[in-house]
Amino acid sequence: MTKKELANRINVDPKTLKNWESSKPELLKLIYLGLATEEHVKETEKYIKTIKELHESK
Repeated sequence: MTKKELANRINVDPKTLKNWESSKPELLKLIYLGLATEEHVKETEKYIKTIKELHESK
């Protein structure tokens, strides 16, 4: 994900995001961790759906 895409995703100006890189690095770290967690949750939901479908087809 580009910085511009990230800025759009969290509804901030790309310049704000650039400023945060130096002034609020911990905030950016939390944002990236949150996005990674969101991806893991989505993947887990897909696996659960697949398992349920397999279980129901038996």
